[in-house]
Amino acid sequence: MRWSQVVSARTSETVEGPDAPPRPGEVVVRTALSGLCTSELPAWTGHDGSTPLRLGHELSGEISAIGPGVHGWTVGEQVTGFASGAFAETVHVPAKDLLPLPLNLNANTVLGEPVACVVEALSRCGPTAGRRVAVVGLGFMGLIAIQVAAAAAPVHLVGVDRRPEARALATGLGAHEACAPSDAEPGSYDIVVEFTGSAAGLRRAGELTAEHGTLCVAGYHHRGPRTLDIELWYRGVTIVNGFTPQRHRQLQALRDGLDLMSARRLTLEPLLTHEARLDDLDEGFRQLAERPAGFVKCVVRPGTRT
Repeated sequence: MRWSQVVSARTSETVEGPDAPPRPGEVVVRTALSGLCTSELPAWTGHDGSTPLRLGHELSGEISAIGPGVHGWTVGEQVTGFASGAFAETVHVPAKDLLPLPLNLNANTVLGEPVACVVEALSRCGPTAGRRVAVVGLGFMGLIAIQVAAAAAPVHLVGVDRRPEARALATGLGAHEACAPSDAEPGSYDIVVEFTGSAAGLRRAGELTAEHGTLCVAGYHHRGPRTLDIELWYRGVTIVNGFTPQRHRQLQALRDGLDLMSARRLTLEPLLTHEARLDDLDEGFRQLAERPAGFVKCVVRPGTRT
């Protein structure tokens, strides 16, 4: 098997080694698709060169081997879920961290982990029918959130982002309208879900939240301070953390997300805009860091570039 690992700052290498049998409780998944995540950028840009580091936690593929004590799974079954070291041709995954794909879905267009994160976040803030909902930050996660929120039939759903191409995608995926942050009406939304991961985006999301509304912080915030205006307190705003560390909640959110995908209420296909192979993973990370025009998500497929 072959896998990619980070060996120094902004530098990866492809390594080949023997296939290992699955351990008790594990299955081996032959990778169809893995996703590059913003949370992995610091590990790629700041690696100190001491020990090779394998990245990748967004995985879909096909079971190729089943370990001792694993029951109910079949070789050839398509799966998605929560993995580690997914930038590889095959990945050993605890069977309990996977779910089967519905028969009308294909592993080449599904990434379960980010779908689960979005569905979990929205389940915490209740975008039910008749509510006014804003999604602030229309990257990969935000555009998934637009579709999940649209499935709940809000009376008005707006996507907020500075990039015109992101706004166009949002309206094509279910938003009633999309606008730049400066054009969104302050205090107008019962539920505001923030996916920017930036201090400025979080501040603007708070400004858009109505009295006694809910602000859900779902973006990936990993560097620098974050502050919220105390005015949110005096407006009766409820602030919700969209993240959960609990695997049982993540799996339930993934089940719900796969149901939406099976029902054709949620798709990732127009969001998978860029692609890398194992042997050019650094180029994929560069695209993620620089976000060229039209960029939403870079995915990694096994094999070499032809």
